[in-house]
Amino acid sequence: MSIRDDLPNKAEFLAQLITGDAGMEGRTVSVQRSHRFPLHIYTQIENLARIGKMPASVVINELLECGLEALIKELPPEVVKQARFTKEEQINRPLVSVKIKAGKKPKS
Repeated sequence: MSIRDDLPNKAEFLAQLITGDAGMEGRTVSVQRSHRFPLHIYTQIENLARIGKMPASVVINELLECGLEALIKELPPEVVKQARFTKEEQINRPLVSVKIKAGKKPKS
């Protein structure tokens, strides 16, 4: 068994975050986008965020990571390589530091 096998996958990590068994901090990029969610999906996201006492955007970001993790496993290696390639203009975007501690009320 490798060390990687002992680490939670993205879905397990999100579940731990929502139940208060994990925390996270990192750097994010702020991108203005508008997305329309199907009501049945967004109500679940909103409820998970409420349960975990975190912003819905954190849940959305982690769900995107879960989906990307699953998708990468299904794609051919050359497509994965293209998807993971980071261009210089992407690197130079302004970053925002975030710290989320599960079970704590997010700062406004």
